Amino acid sequence: MNGPGQVIELDLKLDLDVQAKLSLALRRMVPEIVRDSVAEIQRKIPEYADEDCVQALELATGYAVDQFLVMIERPGPPSDQIVEFFRKIGTLEALSGRGLREWQAAVNIGARSAVRHLARAMTAVEMPTSVYGQVVEEAFSYLNRLTRAAAQGHAEAAGEEFDLRLHRRRVLLERLIEGLGAHEVTDLAGEADWPVPRRAAAVALQPGDPGPPWHLGPPADVLDGRHRPEPCLIVPDPEGPGRRRGLETMLRGRAAAMGPTVPVDRVGLSLRWARQALELSLRGLVPSDRLVIATEHLPAMTVLRNREIVAHSAAQRLRPLLELRANQRYRFAETLSAVLESGSHAAVAAERLHVHPQTVRLRMRKLDQLFGADLHDPDLHLEFLMVLRVWLAEARPGVDPPWFGPREPQGAGAGGAVSDAVRAC
Repeated sequence: MNGPGQVIELDLKLDLDVQAKLSLALRRMVPEIVRDSVAEIQRKIPEYADEDCVQALELATGYAVDQFLVMIERPGPPSDQIVEFFRKIGTLEALSGRGLREWQAAVNIGARSAVRHLARAMTAVEMPTSVYGQVVEEAFSYLNRLTRAAAQGHAEAAGEEFDLRLHRRRVLLERLIEGLGAHEVTDLAGEADWPVPRRAAAVALQPGDPGPPWHLGPPADVLDGRHRPEPCLIVPDPEGPGRRRGLETMLRGRAAAMGPTVPVDRVGLSLRWARQALELSLRGLVPSDRLVIATEHLPAMTVLRNREIVAHSAAQRLRPLLELRANQRYRFAETLSAVLESGSHAAVAAERLHVHPQTVRLRMRKLDQLFGADLHDPDLHLEFLMVLRVWLAEARPGVDPPWFGPREPQGAGAGGAVSDAVRAC
């Protein structure tokens, strides 16, 4: 079953000579990688201990390693045959009466064995640590895609058994969101054939998802809540090797946010944070060009969830900005925020703003004139940071937030007219 989105690509940025040295070193080790991986799988997983499984395990392991090396040697989209091959393996696993838990365990064991050999090979040819990190990350992402393909094949073959398992997993997901005790989690997870992780995180998805079609669903160990009015996923061990990149690849082109990693019986809390982060992303108040990680936007989430009271304070505290021209205010607000966040180090602030340090110093002199002693009062720094966060989130260069502007005149008279004239200059 071929189709768009079912090929696998590696995101490796290696020089040609590095590619060649790495590929040659690993090619020499393929027989050893396959032999050791199969032996360890059979030793640790009773379901694969039978001698009849040796040939199948060797074939699957050898093909996976070979295709990974092909993609290192010839970057670019490979044939989609590797995805189809592992989809068929999933089908055969279901027909053999084995669940995906055993398959996932076998993949994890094989991956650890392969990474050990990879470390030896790269040490032998004196590869930089940065290259090793790249290759390991891509190897885990690659294996995650193969696991998902196998899960798809398993689901297609499992029929009614799969429907029952799907129902049980959906019940488990709902109960986890509601909040379960540890013992209840273990019991329901056992019925749903879901290995209970120590920690997990929730991913909130946009209702009525306008993103591209889902060619492959989430990995087999992810609880899938895409059917819900407020769709979500529950992701075990989200900080594990390759997991973050795998999620970003799967969710590319979609609005999604991930909550904090928590003990599995507290994923309802993670989902609440994820939904808050997604809401801010959909409103354009936090960057949304990729998977939003809630814990990377804690100040924005804390402030913007209480936007009304902070906006009220901002309208008063930042009023001196009105002494600047409209097309200057955004730049000066941005500069003030960067200076406060960098501990008043002009060079650090300049690096954040991509301007020269002298530009920052000149702007700060003007801000000193406008704000006076308030700007140097340490008791006000936190308030300034909060109000600037809201002001900058709702403004853009040349355009103030809709609630920010001059006070209405307190009464008619020459005093008000003179004040307005001076402000207009």
